[in-house]
Amino acid sequence: MITLKEARHITSMMKDEFDSHDFILVYACAYTLSYLDVLWKYNGDARTADGQIAKRISSWCTELGLSKGVKVVSMNIKGYKSECTKWTKVK
Repeated sequence: MITLKEARHITSMMKDEFDSHDFILVYACAYTLSYLDVLWKYNGDARTADGQIAKRISSWCTELGLSKGVKVVSMNIKGYKSECTKWTKVK
């Protein structure tokens, strides 16, 4: 599962505003083997795996310097539109 260190690294690469889908895509590219491990843990169910990653982001929002925003609809890693959380970096 994603670590706080990995999440900090991904957050540092993100724009000032982003959503959970954006974060997960960058995470999957930067830490491919780690992301595949998460998928494996959830039997290849990307929706569940991505949901668990998003929950970690939410639980670490203070440590990551993020403010939780509204729900938005955006393209997920599989190319489907679905709801997720919008994040803003706290300055």
